[in-house]
Amino acid sequence: MKSLGSIIILTLGVFASLHAGVKAELSRDSVSLGETVILRLHVEGDTIEEPSILKLCDTKIVSTSRSTNMQIVNGNYTKAQVLSYSFTPRATCKIDPIAVKIDGKYESTDAITLTVKPVTITKDSPFILTMEAEKKSVYVGEPLKVTINLKQRHNAEAVDSKFAPPELKNFWIKEQQQGRRFEEDDYTVTKVIYIMAAQKSGKQHINRAQLQVAQRTHSRDAWGQWFPQLQWRSFFTNELDIDVKPLPQGVDLVGDFKITATLDKNEVAANDAVNLTLRVMGSGNFEDISSLKPFIQGVNIFEEDATTKSFIENGVYKGVWQQKMAFVSEHDYSIPAIELKYFDPKTERIKTIATQPLHVKIKGAPVVKKEEPIKIERAHNEAVEIIKSSEPTSNTPTYLWVLSLVGGVVLGVLIMLIPWRRWRKEDDAHHSLNMRDEKSILNFLLHHMDDPEVAQMVNMLESKLYEGKSTTIDKKQLKALVKRLT
Repeated sequence: MKSLGSIIILTLGVFASLHAGVKAELSRDSVSLGETVILRLHVEGDTIEEPSILKLCDTKIVSTSRSTNMQIVNGNYTKAQVLSYSFTPRATCKIDPIAVKIDGKYESTDAITLTVKPVTITKDSPFILTMEAEKKSVYVGEPLKVTINLKQRHNAEAVDSKFAPPELKNFWIKEQQQGRRFEEDDYTVTKVIYIMAAQKSGKQHINRAQLQVAQRTHSRDAWGQWFPQLQWRSFFTNELDIDVKPLPQGVDLVGDFKITATLDKNEVAANDAVNLTLRVMGSGNFEDISSLKPFIQGVNIFEEDATTKSFIENGVYKGVWQQKMAFVSEHDYSIPAIELKYFDPKTERIKTIATQPLHVKIKGAPVVKKEEPIKIERAHNEAVEIIKSSEPTSNTPTYLWVLSLVGGVVLGVLIMLIPWRRWRKEDDAHHSLNMRDEKSILNFLLHHMDDPEVAQMVNMLESKLYEGKSTTIDKKQLKALVKRLT
């Protein structure tokens, strides 16, 4: 005979298995966009395997919780668990049946429909979130400014908040300006500016940005008891559709650009380097500018990797693309005009900008005489082309050539004895720069970049002249620096 305890345990097990099952319910069947919903699974059984639920209504689960309760009702023993899943739906949806493994068998819930209503913004709304683009149509690669505005009413309290930028597909963010705050009526307004560019043509969609706000509230748990908690609520921006047009064939750049090229010197000794700084300034997709290294016959050219500095100035995306090159040669040479072709979205035309040709003289380089063809008319009018030679003809006496050669050598020796360097140094010492012409001063300072003070001043002048920054230059310090170097 079985003991009384064994009978009781067996009986309780039978009742538990009889009541095995699962039921799903929502905290609310209808919510406004941004409100959090809790899906509760009421599960009864001895052994329960919690299902893996990562998303509901195509939205990630915000938080999960689990509670267990055991009780005897009308002499029946029951063991129940409540599995809770919090999420923030963005649209009306249907939650499909969920299967839970109970006591080795799968039990399923019924399907549930959740209605999500659009938010009605009133003058008393505690939080207002909007998103706007400066243009509805752009070209591939063209900078697009998108502004997100967050308004928080003065009496709206928030224990915590989390901001999620819009999910971008076929867009990438080039620059972001941190939120700027100001007061407007009964609200504190924060603006966040994004500069983005489309990577693909066609109609492109920008999803909603989301702000989650935590506020203190009281809620009733699954067993009917009230307890304080933090309630999260989400606020969403509107969505945007942007018409992205392709660039004309053969053009990769779009915007408005200017180009300059400067040399650190125009005359050097043979095989000494001449440094060129190439800059492209304006607004556009600087990151797509490739190397602009030219080809010059007989000249070795060494280039550094290009650098790009971008910034937002008065809400406009601007930047400076810069590349440095070194030129080495034994003969005089010219750097041809360097061209840049781009598409101007304002005029919808392809434009070409170019630098001025630059000439470099090599000290002591041999003069290369050009061979000039001449024509001699024969009696029968046949034109014969011969090359004019620089060698003496047989009609010139030999002794005259010898005397000329000796005289040239003596004259060269006398010229070398003249103290040219001292005269040149004295002449340079009396030469003064125009302190109002900051560009010429910058070119002068570029010759002395090994001096730390000079390098610092060059960076300040470049940021002011070529990057559009309001850099303050100490005139006294600049004048003293130039005086020390001259």
